[in-house]
Amino acid sequence: MVKSFGGITKDEILSLVSSICSTRSSPINKTKNIFWFTNSVTCSATFGKRFKDRDKLIKLLKDIFILVSGFDVADLFPSWKLLHKLSGAESRLMNVYKKLDEIIEDIFKEHLENKATKNKGIGEFGDDDLVDVLLSLMEDAELECPITNNHIKAVILVSLLPSHDLLPPDLF
Repeated sequence: MVKSFGGITKDEILSLVSSICSTRSSPINKTKNIFWFTNSVTCSATFGKRFKDRDKLIKLLKDIFILVSGFDVADLFPSWKLLHKLSGAESRLMNVYKKLDEIIEDIFKEHLENKATKNKGIGEFGDDDLVDVLLSLMEDAELECPITNNHIKAVILVSLLPSHDLLPPDLF
């Protein structure tokens, strides 16, 4: 089962403090540091400590947030399909989605390989992380409504995107 995030939070706080200490004479952006701290804790709890594409994932999540929260002329005229093609927002969003999907599929493969080799979860201290728990639920044949990879991807996005919801625009 997923255990407390205390160990993850402690490690990320130590990382944040050492990052701040290493920039003694230069000014620091507290908002950006808190943003990265929050996302690091969330990614570690969701994917495990050894998640290698964390920075790439966080950048993609920022891109998604910018794309879906920004103004698009095509939103004013949703029935005008040509306007959607001309604005390019839909194709940009699909490109970001494909990159995000590749990262999450790699995470699934890593977790399934780890489980196949009978290693404990790849979460911090070898405990199961959120992905491990969701993949275990997916394999449970007794569920009334079976869980698919797409359901797990949706849960992951829902757990990661809220940390971007209240960010100041100058952070991007």
